[in-house]
Amino acid sequence: MHVFFFREALRSMRHHRGLVWTAVFSLVAALTLSGLFLLIAHNARVALEMVGERRQMVVYLNDDVTPSRRDAIIGRLEALYGNVEYVSKEDAWKEFAEQIGDPALLEAVETNPLPSSLRIRLRPELLNHPAMEQAAKQVSQFPEVEDVRFGGDWVRRLDEIRAGLVRTAVLVGALVGVAVLLVLYNTIRLTVLARRPQVEIMSRLGATDRFISTPFVIEAVLEALLAGVVALAMVFGFQQAMQSQIGHVAFLPWEWSLAFVGAVVALGWLAAMLAFQRVLRSVGP
Repeated sequence: MHVFFFREALRSMRHHRGLVWTAVFSLVAALTLSGLFLLIAHNARVALEMVGERRQMVVYLNDDVTPSRRDAIIGRLEALYGNVEYVSKEDAWKEFAEQIGDPALLEAVETNPLPSSLRIRLRPELLNHPAMEQAAKQVSQFPEVEDVRFGGDWVRRLDEIRAGLVRTAVLVGALVGVAVLLVLYNTIRLTVLARRPQVEIMSRLGATDRFISTPFVIEAVLEALLAGVVALAMVFGFQQAMQSQIGHVAFLPWEWSLAFVGAVVALGWLAAMLAFQRVLRSVGP
């Protein structure tokens, strides 16, 4: 029975190959644009994650903090927020001197004015502006702490960029989904209408809607699958070209690729069911 359905679907595709290829080319164009956006969004997400991993909170300690109190606060901060690195006054001055690069500029400074500090590499769940701001307020209440810095404006902008990427991805996905539905819906609708006499005969002989619709659904799924695979291949070719030109351009993860093709196939099935349910009523007995 399954062989019959696939044979009928393939026969229909060969018989209406002009309509099929028009639909596939239209789908490939829309899906390739969507895939390119996914590729850009993925690489932007990777870049943001790399930058986000550098987020840290710097806690400046009072000069009168004893080693025992310093060790105690380090233990509390590690338990609450993440890994803590202690930077002494001397180490802070060495880093500052390396950044300046010109020893002559430092000759006028007689004493080291930099405080000792704690650099907190926050846990992943705290790497967002509201959580970091809340953590900074809590840490600033410790009596050993003079000041807390975490680059609030920079973190907020980074979060806004990430949220903007998500919103744009949802919008593009919705638009492409509608385009896929419309293309396959009209393709299957025209295919059913072209086979109106056959559908009418099967319906009058008692064939169920499921029996009649299955070849059309398979046809839509095959067209969607073909378009999805070709679109992914074109996106891969674009990624390879960009990789050779600028480097460090990652292709979509395999999970994203499977989800991309799976979503296209699901849309093909949905479009076929919607088209068939509407058209069959008009061609039935």
